[in-house]
Amino acid sequence: MASHSSGKVETDDSHDSFRRQGSFRKVLSSLPSADSQLSMSAKMIDRPAVSARVVQKTYGQYQQEYSLLSEYNLLRKQELPGIYVISSAHSSLLWFGVLFVRQGLFQGAVFRFNIHISETFPDGNCPHVVFQSKVFHPLVSPDTGEMDLKSGFPEWRKNGNHLWQVVQYVRRAFYKIETKSAINKEAVALYEEDKELFREKVRDCVKESQERVYDPPAIDDPHYISFDPYVEELHGPIREAMFRPKESDEPASLGLSWVQHGSLQPFSKLSS
Repeated sequence: MASHSSGKVETDDSHDSFRRQGSFRKVLSSLPSADSQLSMSAKMIDRPAVSARVVQKTYGQYQQEYSLLSEYNLLRKQELPGIYVISSAHSSLLWFGVLFVRQGLFQGAVFRFNIHISETFPDGNCPHVVFQSKVFHPLVSPDTGEMDLKSGFPEWRKNGNHLWQVVQYVRRAFYKIETKSAINKEAVALYEEDKELFREKVRDCVKESQERVYDPPAIDDPHYISFDPYVEELHGPIREAMFRPKESDEPASLGLSWVQHGSLQPFSKLSS
């Protein structure tokens, strides 16, 4: 019999069918019968096995995550100027980007774009690049905002192409205008026949991108790249700290030199 003295559970050793496990009693048969062993074996045989396809899918997801992480590290090492990219907090197959054009026809533009990566990455087709604002460019669709990447990646090869090359292609397209696989017919016609009107359209595009810099995030994602207006009380001290000359942490030279100038002989300098 079990008693409850001092808050502990005690068992009677005379009952062999009761074995204590921690503070609980569990009934265990001392010697399982042959029938129960056969029944247990039958249950194990009938137990549904884990599908090889499920195992392969799970392994594929981990492999894909490592591949994307490796791709992002390669992108960081390139240190492409004026362009910033970060993966979505909800899906590694969606990357957010912002391009600051520093010279050329599109100088001053601030273009946001998304990179949509194939679900079968690193297999599958080339990623899709879609701009969040209207971009007047021969390679950018005026209807969907998607950039045509065929001229740069006619065939996506998982062992030969990388995502950092896609980002580099997007940046370079605004410094060197190409019309080889253009999908914006109006932009192509103006670029080849009326450069001044083309520049005017580009200036309007740049101005619109600047006016939309402080737009709220288009996607509910903590990693979406957004900007706040400059506030002197908040950003002023940080700006001053960035431009303040860095103080040297190296200690000043101490002691005297016992080597004569122009000589390598120790203690060649006479004390004065």
